[in-house]
Amino acid sequence: MILNNILVAIPTYNERENVSLLYQAIKDLHLPIDFYFIDDNSPDGTGDVLDDIASNDECVHVLHRAGKLGLGTAHIEAFRFARKNKYDFLITMDADFTHDPKYIPQLLSKKNEADIVIGSRYISGGGMSGWSKLRLPFTYFWRWMIRNCLGMPYDCTGAFRLYRVSSLDPAIFEQLDSRGFSFCMESIYFFKKAGLKIDQIPIQAHSRLHGESKLSSNIMTEAAKKFCSLWYDRLFNNKKIKA
Repeated sequence: MILNNILVAIPTYNERENVSLLYQAIKDLHLPIDFYFIDDNSPDGTGDVLDDIASNDECVHVLHRAGKLGLGTAHIEAFRFARKNKYDFLITMDADFTHDPKYIPQLLSKKNEADIVIGSRYISGGGMSGWSKLRLPFTYFWRWMIRNCLGMPYDCTGAFRLYRVSSLDPAIFEQLDSRGFSFCMESIYFFKKAGLKIDQIPIQAHSRLHGESKLSSNIMTEAAKKFCSLWYDRLFNNKKIKA
């Protein structure tokens, strides 16, 4: 049952220790929010925890997928669900408390000013807390490359975003093919190319609360390849998309 006009979509894979805490932290905001958890058949039983939550809250919807299909396809599922059920706004975020729910009201404060509002680690007031000395340089390297080669001055690798659902054109998002975190970069690139207005709010991103990072060599390789294809597109096919 669709009860509210804001949907928070959260992809999950082996987040058993985090999902209940995250759900409660968002509920404590007392906002008109429905939940959409997209679980990739987590072997740690995350899906069972989510079903227990949903059985006690009709605002919670759970999609169980057959296997580990990736962040990108989960976000596309969220776009489809939000459009099909006529939500006004969609918020996407990670399940590991990297994205603090306390910033949700700030995202919503910009909801009438832009088509997409990004929670940014890089603008004034933003930052990263508790990240490893290895991961921080990697993150800033991607930030520099995306800003200078793709012309996008946003936090393009973060998934903490608010979307105006009416701006999510299937002609754009159904063509996106990134499975890992490169989806965040690819989606913003093509939404920007279609002329959507993008804004940002500052956030302090934290290291995950429980569990292990999902980053892998395959995901990073996919991101590098996707970056190169977007750079090529910008250099040789920089024509605005009609959304």
